[in-house]
Amino acid sequence: MRISLKQRFAIACGLAASVSATGCHFNRAARFEDCTHRCGPAFQQIEYPDVCPDKCGANMEGDHLRTGAPLTVRNWEEQESWPLTLEEAIEMALAGNKVFHKLGGRVISGPQGTATAFDPAIVETDPFLSSEAALSAFDAQFTGVARLDHSERKFNNLFFGAGAVSQNSNRGNLRAGLSKYAANGSQFNVFSASDYSSNNSPGNRFPSAWDTILQAEVRQPLARGAGTDVNRIAGPNASPGAYNGVLIARIRGDVALADFEAAVRDLTRDVEMAYWELYFYYRDLDVKKKARESSLLTWEYTKRRLDSGLSRPDDEALSRQQYFVYEQQLDDALSGNASGQTGVLGAERQLRRLLGLVNNDGRLIRPSTEPTIAPVLFDWEQSQEQALIQRVELRRQKWILRQRELELYAARKLNKWQVDLVGNYGARGFGDELTGNRGTPEGSAFSDMLTGQLDDWGLGIEVQGPVGNRVGHLAIRNAELQLTREKALLEEQQKQLLLDLNAAYAEVDRSFAAIRNSYNARVAVEAELEPKRQRAEKGEEDVFFLLDAQRRATNIETVFHRSVVNYNLALQNFIYTSGGLLQHYNIRLVEGQWEPAAVINAANKERKYQYGSVAPELMDICPISEGAVDQETDVIILPQIDSGTGSAPTKEPTSSFLPDLSARSKAR
Repeated sequence: MRISLKQRFAIACGLAASVSATGCHFNRAARFEDCTHRCGPAFQQIEYPDVCPDKCGANMEGDHLRTGAPLTVRNWEEQESWPLTLEEAIEMALAGNKVFHKLGGRVISGPQGTATAFDPAIVETDPFLSSEAALSAFDAQFTGVARLDHSERKFNNLFFGAGAVSQNSNRGNLRAGLSKYAANGSQFNVFSASDYSSNNSPGNRFPSAWDTILQAEVRQPLARGAGTDVNRIAGPNASPGAYNGVLIARIRGDVALADFEAAVRDLTRDVEMAYWELYFYYRDLDVKKKARESSLLTWEYTKRRLDSGLSRPDDEALSRQQYFVYEQQLDDALSGNASGQTGVLGAERQLRRLLGLVNNDGRLIRPSTEPTIAPVLFDWEQSQEQALIQRVELRRQKWILRQRELELYAARKLNKWQVDLVGNYGARGFGDELTGNRGTPEGSAFSDMLTGQLDDWGLGIEVQGPVGNRVGHLAIRNAELQLTREKALLEEQQKQLLLDLNAAYAEVDRSFAAIRNSYNARVAVEAELEPKRQRAEKGEEDVFFLLDAQRRATNIETVFHRSVVNYNLALQNFIYTSGGLLQHYNIRLVEGQWEPAAVINAANKERKYQYGSVAPELMDICPISEGAVDQETDVIILPQIDSGTGSAPTKEPTSSFLPDLSARSKAR
């Protein structure tokens, strides 16, 4: 047996590969055993990702966020005061934040659960679940193939070689096609195929020949997948249980917008809460300063009386003790303590985080907006109606409920067999060349095709489907259960919302009563404090009673300021619960400006969305959601009501400005 040079070379390469593979196996094992003690620490080291090392490595390390030393009880007085109104704080938070922080948020441990300004755009650009992705199922699809194959063969029998002992052949084909789904489920296919053949067979009419065809096919579903409605909901060629049509995708976008609106609203609420907390700690700091100064005066004259022999040592020790207690409380009111009190510096840091500011820029935020202390009365019936209409959580749940209704409609439409009416027509041509030699008989395949002598056509019905169709019936039952579940959740949400609104309504009156009571107690304790101080200085009364009155005065003063802040938080909570917080601050969520081509396209297709052009079950479907509720409101000034018995606060009450939502409620 003779072995050619090519065969020898192939055998040598195979043996070399086998030997090298075997040797490499033992060498690697030996190397691994030798370097275990040397490479072990390197294998066990934690690696850190190199994020954008060329362009943005410094920013990813957070170098641009680093600030000076934090503010403490030692250096806080060196900072410049920064008066800031509540409206300025809210505007700053909304304008400067791409990540919507929350009070007590988990942006470090759970960043994926934090809302951002990019979320709606991410949903709208999802390549699988967005509206554009659903519309892409109706895009025309193009396919094209250009291929040339060469073959050389020898035959021992002339019969198989068509009279030749060897055959050299060339085959090629050119194919191009377009396919598209229509909104009603129809599928259109247009394709062109040209096959080339060339060989040395003695029976050929031409040394080479072309066979070409241009064919069009229409497939119209008659049962499953038939109709514009089901294709808008589930998409073309859908199966039971899988719904990803344009309407479903649009609802996903509306749900994402509702989540974005809720994040903006929650950020606004958290900013206001942090703002009033900072306001309280400033007032509490002033109270503690006043108490420390008062206790210092008491300590000084008890010390003088002790030096003069007119007082007992325990009176001086008690006065000194109370002074240092207030000194500690002053530090706690400034920087917080371990019991949960944040203090001025902690509350200021919290507000800075919500506003998107660095921790220390040489300024100390000081609230300049005064809280509301005027009584406010809400219309209960109007508030209930407003809450049930405008709360974004209910609107989000209604979108999900609408999605379940559409899915149930699609499941019923898809619970059928596939019955398609299929028709096709094609023109065929044959020739020596594809386009040339048109003057000779069968010299051009294209010219022969245009004569219409070779026609292909077909017409028929194709039926396909499972006997029993368990999946279809199961999809309907599942859609019914999903719809029932969402209805039950919506009802429970409405119940809980009205319960929360009831509690918020009661809290407004309770917190205002707390202001009145704490203020009256404050006036009473101040009337008690001055006579006790005069008698203590004269030695006519034990200093213990004076110190006790000072403690009670300090506590009542703190309670009064806390009551004022709680009242403003209660007003905010009621407006928040009733769904009018964004309107209260004239915050609007608007869609970006449309491109001119999109406006023209919408005007041209407007007639397609008129009532009567879709199924009766879908008559109430809006092609585009209305989005957020109308934000235009009328401002009313509520009248001031008598606060009851007792002395009125020395500060003139400010009127409360609340939005009038009756016009919007009537429109709904």
